[in-house]
Amino acid sequence: MKYEFLWRFFLGSVLVLGIFFRFTHLEDKVYWYDEAITSLRVSGYTEEEVAQHFSEKSVVSVTELQRYQHPDGTRTVIDVAASLAKEDPQHPPLYYGLLHFWFHSIGSSVALARLLPALLSLIAFPCTYWLCQELFVETGIFADKLPIWLTIGLIAVSPFHVLYSQESREYSLWTGTTLLSTAALLWAIRLKTRTSWGIYTLTLVINLYTFLLAGLVAIAHGLYVMLIYGFRQRKILKAYVVASLLGFMIFLPWALILIINQSQAKKDLDWTFIYHLKNSELMDIWIQHLGRIFFDLNQEPWDFYLHQVLLVLVVYAFYCLCRQTPISVWLLIILLTGVSTLPLMVPDLIFGGMRSTIARYMIPSLLGVELAIAYLLGRNLANPSLKSWHQKFWQLLLVILVSGSILSCAVSNQATIWYNKGHNGENIAVGKIVNQTTHPLLISDAEVGHILSLSHSLNPNVQILLQPSNTFKVYLPTAKELERFSDVFLYRYRPHKDWLKELAKQQNYKFEPLVFGFAKFSKDQPVLWRVIPI
Repeated sequence: MKYEFLWRFFLGSVLVLGIFFRFTHLEDKVYWYDEAITSLRVSGYTEEEVAQHFSEKSVVSVTELQRYQHPDGTRTVIDVAASLAKEDPQHPPLYYGLLHFWFHSIGSSVALARLLPALLSLIAFPCTYWLCQELFVETGIFADKLPIWLTIGLIAVSPFHVLYSQESREYSLWTGTTLLSTAALLWAIRLKTRTSWGIYTLTLVINLYTFLLAGLVAIAHGLYVMLIYGFRQRKILKAYVVASLLGFMIFLPWALILIINQSQAKKDLDWTFIYHLKNSELMDIWIQHLGRIFFDLNQEPWDFYLHQVLLVLVVYAFYCLCRQTPISVWLLIILLTGVSTLPLMVPDLIFGGMRSTIARYMIPSLLGVELAIAYLLGRNLANPSLKSWHQKFWQLLLVILVSGSILSCAVSNQATIWYNKGHNGENIAVGKIVNQTTHPLLISDAEVGHILSLSHSLNPNVQILLQPSNTFKVYLPTAKELERFSDVFLYRYRPHKDWLKELAKQQNYKFEPLVFGFAKFSKDQPVLWRVIPI
């Protein structure tokens, strides 16, 4: 009794800490490109509208630019869906619609924009409870709820899940809906009622309308049903086929939008195809994905050494899972893990690309890993036949895993930039320099998303001369026109060689580099210059 109370107290404390990390320092990290574009979509605007508006303007204020980051009541949720359909069809509209209503009712500051995904991330806890109940308890593998609380505890303080719970994107919601639809599938299979299958259909629709890669989760579900029940219990297979077909029919309107605008979707995703990495580099990144579920101090190469050790633990967990549980249990976790990752990993290995290097695309797979680890820990912690030293080893391992996760969350919680922010890590430094001046002018032809992201780091008094484009089209005023500004700066995120050559041709100005890129690939590239008339 005392033993059970201690574990409940320990895991309950871990859950409270995980919730605490999700709701602290929401406004501190850089509001990066993807989040700025999210605010643009949610406000009902398109990038094209912003570019057209400012191409006709002269000098504008940060306040005017920020207009496109906050809804003003003139755009509806229909405009939100239209913006996505036109420029981002690969992103279904559910999360964006929710955030649109949130902006109107609660607010649209950086902290409030991130508050919604933090709240949505809490959905994962009851969904995890339900899934583990169906997977581990109802199947008779465990007589108590220890693996349920272990899984919830691991997810609660996972530095990966905490990071994405504080990002104004749909990924924390997708985590919850993936767990929800998987739990609903097992429940429907167990109850075999129309109501339970109807609820599975609903969860499938919610998952598909949250993120497009939920289609891979649905494929994993289909393979599971066919392999386990297809030839022995045709009624279950028939019920599943009807439920899933109905779910895909409800998703069909957005699927048609994606098909019609597939050229735009391909353009938006080109970056995942054009960059090629060595196979050894890809494998290192995959190991990082696994390791960052439990430990992430953003300190290389030390993090990676520990990630390699965690890889051994993950492989052993899946080995024990397959050896010690019935196929109806281990096959679901294997399919959830494999089907959601192999379609991303194999093309990268064969044709090149970076699909599998994006950790957020791997969320269903990472959940599968956490389920396997929870099973391994639960099996050894709850086994009375193990020797005392053996049980103490697994107790110590759990404490180490949880402690490493808590330490990682504590460190990343205080940071202003982390690996999940793919761009704009230098915004804090840029803003600090520009904001210290009395009457600055910032000249930029940066892409819409980058300049909107930077605007969140600038004071309202900063004046901006914009012409968003992908080529060098910045208008440089005469020295006399610049006299009314205390300081003049030029900003360009990731300047290419031709752009820099054009800059060097300018005869009337010299350019002093002030801030360099934050990402590894841009550390030698300036992003902010002081403009000095000659």
